[in-house]
Amino acid sequence: MGITRQKIIRSAFILMVLSVNQASALIYYQSSIANSEWLLSGDIFSCSLTHPVPNYGEGHFIKEAGEPMKFVLQPQNEKLGPGQVYIISQAPEWSPGLKPETLEILPYPGYGLTVEVGGQVAERMLTSLDKGRHPIVAGRAWENQRETVEVGLSNINFAPAYNEFRRCLATLLPVNYDQIAKTAALFPTNGVELTPSVKARLDLVALYVSSDPSVEYIYIDGHTDNIGPRRDNRQLSKTRAEIVTAYLLDKGVPANKIVSRYHGERYPVTNNNSYTGRERNRRVTIRLEKQ
Repeated sequence: MGITRQKIIRSAFILMVLSVNQASALIYYQSSIANSEWLLSGDIFSCSLTHPVPNYGEGHFIKEAGEPMKFVLQPQNEKLGPGQVYIISQAPEWSPGLKPETLEILPYPGYGLTVEVGGQVAERMLTSLDKGRHPIVAGRAWENQRETVEVGLSNINFAPAYNEFRRCLATLLPVNYDQIAKTAALFPTNGVELTPSVKARLDLVALYVSSDPSVEYIYIDGHTDNIGPRRDNRQLSKTRAEIVTAYLLDKGVPANKIVSRYHGERYPVTNNNSYTGRERNRRVTIRLEKQ
């Protein structure tokens, strides 16, 4: 592919932001129109949109359940050297009046490691592609610090894959296993009622368990503070555990997966000498365990 005016503008911009001397050269890695691919994979736990970059590696947009979007550039070998890496949004060639836009500048140690950005930067890269722009990752070359490496993401064939990616995103669970594996439901003094916030959390537990067959057990443990007779506290912790168990059963969690226990005041999570400490000890813990 020939060097267009837009590429000349881009090259000048990249060389400027990288503060490279006059002898610098620019090395391009970008798919052509013929071999530009965007590959979708995903389920309710994670969605990934992958773009192979010939002679360099792959770029991945990844959204995991309950986590922000991220972009990961995975090299096949050491192409980018240590120094700063620039994430740049390049205007399409049919809009020569639009200047490149720097989305992010981050340190890069080299050694063939991945370049990773998350949150709003990754989202802006996707928006850039959707608008016909070309996100670029640029930095100094590994073998020659006077050369600059540019890795471009082509928007050719992006639109249909992006539509499927967004459909995948819409099916993601609101939480992942690490976020839901441990939950504590707190209770007022002598209380056994579930608050709206606790019910909302238990709804997420039930949803996740129904979606992930690898969850083998749900351990429900009732606790109290040390106020009152031990026998009463033991009964109170039992009632609290039963309330939580009944709620999860009502939400469709299989009974054979639930292990319900109660301990009274025996296992405080913190000291009972303060109001805050007692508040934290009046709890039911819900813990998921996978196979």
